[in-house]
Amino acid sequence: MSGEGAPYGARPSDGQGGVGGYGPPSDYSAQSASATGPGTGGQPAYGPPSSGGYTQPGYGAPQQGHGAPAPGYGGQPGYGAPQQGYGGQPGYGAPQQGYGQPGHGAPGYAQPPGYGQPGAGVAPGAPGSVEVVGLRVGQYLLDAVCIVVPLLVVALVGGFLGAMVDGGVGFVSLLVNLVVWVIAVGGSFGVYAWWPSTHGGQTPAMGWLGLRIVREADGGVPSLGECALRWVLLIVDGAFAGIVGLIIMSTSQRKQRLGDMAAHTLVVKA
Repeated sequence: MSGEGAPYGARPSDGQGGVGGYGPPSDYSAQSASATGPGTGGQPAYGPPSSGGYTQPGYGAPQQGHGAPAPGYGGQPGYGAPQQGYGGQPGYGAPQQGYGQPGHGAPGYAQPPGYGQPGAGVAPGAPGSVEVVGLRVGQYLLDAVCIVVPLLVVALVGGFLGAMVDGGVGFVSLLVNLVVWVIAVGGSFGVYAWWPSTHGGQTPAMGWLGLRIVREADGGVPSLGECALRWVLLIVDGAFAGIVGLIIMSTSQRKQRLGDMAAHTLVVKA
């Protein structure tokens, strides 16, 4: 019966034998399109939103992205392109007008004449002049006096003592003679080699007469080795009472004796 056995009361017939009950739910596809919207199975499709919504470009579509020149920043030169320097100055690496070149507003720095060549082009009597042969003769005589005077004092005192003790032929006399030779050699080395190397290139007599020993290359003060070489060659220059050295100095181009030529030195007006 259509009304019996229905515990929950009669239900509208669903068209299947008139039996009331829970029938199959209505087809979802039959629902109103206005509620579900277009799509498969009546469900709203995943797609672009309606025309009234906020739209975004799809993935993979070209965007105005990073790296593209932004509006208003165009026209600037790219990196690596030469740019105009500040104030119109020439770029780095461009040749510039150096100091002392013609056309520069300020006078250039001039190199001193004759640098590295002492005595070149110097007038006689002026500082740096090599025309000092006469003064050098007087200098050697005065320096010799500085050596000979103490040497004579030691020789006289020692000879007197030796004569009193052993008659001038014993041990004391030999010792005195040795001391005299040491003073002669040591005093000569001290005056002609050590003293100028430690006193601006001047022996004691050179300081009195206004002379100076300088290096031929740069005009500097000679070293102890250079002064010692000059001193050793006094054996040759001092031969025949210094006549050999005087001739060599007078005839050489830069008024050098043999010791000066070997040590590459000059004697100039201080």
